[in-house]
Amino acid sequence: NIIMAAEQAVKLTDRSVCVLQTRTIPQGISAMLAFDEELSLAENRINMTKAFEKVSTGLITFAARDSEFEGHQIKEGEILALDNGKLSFTERDINKATVKLAKRLAKGDTSYVTLIYGADVTEENAEQMQQLLQSKLSDKIEVMLVNGGQPVYYYIISVE
Repeated sequence: NIIMAAEQAVKLTDRSVCVLQTRTIPQGISAMLAFDEELSLAENRINMTKAFEKVSTGLITFAARDSEFEGHQIKEGEILALDNGKLSFTERDINKATVKLAKRLAKGDTSYVTLIYGADVTEENAEQMQQLLQSKLSDKIEVMLVNGGQPVYYYIISVE
């Protein structure tokens, strides 16, 4: 449990630190971007927490073997779509899964979708996915693309 370990580490220093209980990479990035060195620790904690709480995270990965998870029967090789850490659905096609999950995550007040593509996705395929998402989501939503190079996850979808 990394959050508990981080909270224990706070006790080992004489510096002013706090632990923000982010659960995903996009939440952590959003919190970091909200940091303002001119503000106090308490003010930064409030602002950074507000920032990361606005972030929804989707993950697109694959099933390594047949299994059952959260009531879903999963077949090896199927695409898994996780909505904020919970298995939302399975799909056979990575593009369909990514669009479907992004649509579920995007709410009426969504302004940005960041698509972080992994090591197993080519830049060309990622750019095509970015264009596909831009065409399927509201034109009020900006879709950005980042090469994350992460293993396991084809895409990490950050929605703000």
